[in-house]
Amino acid sequence: MAKPPITDARSITADVILEVGKYYSAQQLRSLQAKLSRAAREIHSLTSGSHLPGRIGSHLSFEQRQLLQDATKLINSVNSNLKHAKEKRGRDESKAKHRQQARYAEAKRLVAETYLEPYVPEPAALEPLLDILKTALTLNRADVFRNGYSPREFNLKLRDYLSPARTRKLIGWTSPSAFWISTVLSLRNEVLQTVEHEIAYDDGSSVQDRLDALKQKVEDCLSRVHLSADEEETLRLWSEALSPRTQAEGGE
Repeated sequence: MAKPPITDARSITADVILEVGKYYSAQQLRSLQAKLSRAAREIHSLTSGSHLPGRIGSHLSFEQRQLLQDATKLINSVNSNLKHAKEKRGRDESKAKHRQQARYAEAKRLVAETYLEPYVPEPAALEPLLDILKTALTLNRADVFRNGYSPREFNLKLRDYLSPARTRKLIGWTSPSAFWISTVLSLRNEVLQTVEHEIAYDDGSSVQDRLDALKQKVEDCLSRVHLSADEEETLRLWSEALSPRTQAEGGE
């Protein structure tokens, strides 16, 4: 079998490039391809043409110019396989993107069916708001709603929203209750988005399996300890603040 020419980088196949560059995106491979193309053009310019690089290169020996031409061919050979690797990585990324989009859509549907009914803004709609607060406290305690706060810190944060010092600083709100309702609804969105991202994560298992595992994690946590007395007191304070009577007084 004839030995392949030195300018043929057949050992650097697309599969080899994808293996050694497994953490590189199609865009990064495209950038490398562009750099090699520029390098090949610069080297080639030393071996031909009447421009300055060519005039400089004309003083090289025949063997030296041949070496540069071989280097150009070798780089172009590597680049050809790099192009195939880039295209394959691009197709894989496109498939992964579509797969992840489908998982997010399924996660959104499952979470909507499992947690927190849509909020209907009615004056007496107290229970849905308290359910949001209780769910947030529960999921935070189970380390599902990860918002940077420990259960104790998160409970204190919720309590702080009701403090006179906080409500005195409200500007642009028709009443404290309007601010409190807005706060709870923002919390609702945070909880739903957190759970959606958690179960949409692609670890090889289905979205439903990840939801089932998450629900089991919450059940295991609640089997050890339900909400603390302080958390129950926080819910009581919010219930009082959001009661129709308080809202009516706040809007006067």
